[in-house]
Amino acid sequence: PQALIFDCDGTLADTMPQHWRAWQEVTARHGLHFPEERFYSLGGVPTRDIVRMLAAEQGRADLDPLQFAKEKEEAYFRYFEHIGPVEEVVAIAREHRGRLPLGVASGGSKHAITRVLRHLGIVEWFG
Repeated sequence: PQALIFDCDGTLADTMPQHWRAWQEVTARHGLHFPEERFYSLGGVPTRDIVRMLAAEQGRADLDPLQFAKEKEEAYFRYFEHIGPVEEVVAIAREHRGRLPLGVASGGSKHAITRVLRHLGIVEWFG
């Protein structure tokens, strides 16, 4: 390989339970139904796109997907202390850092992903 590209949420970092908690908080506030199994089936889909889908299905044209995504990200940041690495994947990055270019591709915001990588102490590994 000439480079390695990693996903962040659920791959480098064990963030999915914290994302789920944030989704529960914000969907409850807005009266949306979003079962946990559906949440996991939509892993990797940006929040704004999920909100558009849920709003259309549940007749909530009044929801602003970008505002909702902002609320959900703020809720997610409140659970940050519970985020840890996925050790098996971080070990692969550790083994190849300095030898191959490493990158992160994600459906999450750059701000959130950078913050997660910084929290894990690995942000400088990725270009």
